[in-house]
Amino acid sequence: MKSFLKITAIILVLLGISAGNRPMQAAETVDRSMCVFDPSGAHGDVYKAAQRYQAQALSWGIRLDLKAYTDEVVANSDFKAGKCHLAFLTSLRVRGYVHASGSLEAIGALPSYDLLHKTIELLASPQARKLNVDGDYETVAMFPGGAVYLLLRDKNLKDIKDLAGRKIATLTYDQAATTMVDVVGASMVPAEIATFAGIFNNGRADACYSPAIGIKPLELMKGISPNGGIVRFPIGQLTFQIVARHKDFADGFGNSSRAWAATQFDSMLSLTKKAEQEIPAKYWLEVPKDLQKNYFEKFREVRVKLRDKKVYHPAILKLMKRVRCNADKEAAECSDNLE
Repeated sequence: MKSFLKITAIILVLLGISAGNRPMQAAETVDRSMCVFDPSGAHGDVYKAAQRYQAQALSWGIRLDLKAYTDEVVANSDFKAGKCHLAFLTSLRVRGYVHASGSLEAIGALPSYDLLHKTIELLASPQARKLNVDGDYETVAMFPGGAVYLLLRDKNLKDIKDLAGRKIATLTYDQAATTMVDVVGASMVPAEIATFAGIFNNGRADACYSPAIGIKPLELMKGISPNGGIVRFPIGQLTFQIVARHKDFADGFGNSSRAWAATQFDSMLSLTKKAEQEIPAKYWLEVPKDLQKNYFEKFREVRVKLRDKKVYHPAILKLMKRVRCNADKEAAECSDNLE
């Protein structure tokens, strides 16, 4: 791992990412607030992670007041309006503030948790600060939320070409998903967080997508049972990120915060692994090697389209490609320049 990080530190420099602030020194304690999105409110696992962050922040001289939200739209709105100094949101929302770190969930870019872990460690290094700052905003923490999987009512649809003409419940604000639906020739059934589970469960859509942690609380097994399944090939990696207005914090806060958050990867991921293990084995649909190539190529086509539309940040796509190629130097993509 040490040699990998050394090599990739050089890569970061080659990408034009320079070292930023030094780790901060704790000074006089200041009061700050954080809007925290958790579908389960103050009783959820994300909120518990926010409480651990709150305890750690005291060592940086920050006394955090946490505000729980069960609706991410409201949490995001309050942060945007200046009612909180930080916000704990999904990467999909954070992309509206910090383009680069918000592109971490790029469709199909990180097929394993190991690759996600290595990418987050790289983004947590001081050399990567430039990618975490965008105008007035800075991403100060990144945590795994779990791989996003395709959920099917009919398990015979697991080949991506079989989705042509099928209906997929799709979040209207998720440009990656809407583009993917178009690329595979499927039909989009517009949905919101509050409605997509019902659309899938009652048969108005043939498929939807979700991380494992969302399957039980949203009762998505109702749509999967008895003839469906879950395609075990990550569409993307959900991450939760903490975004701040950097002017509200001392120099070095972002570096210290990201470094600490990176050490919490395994404890946060354990929640996801537990949820995945609780799914009956019969519902997992393994993708044969030859079909995996079809998935990867379609996903890459979508990533390139969204990069060209300025939805995904090109430097993040390039960084994630280098992480993939470091793990598999013989992969076909490693000899081209698409990303």
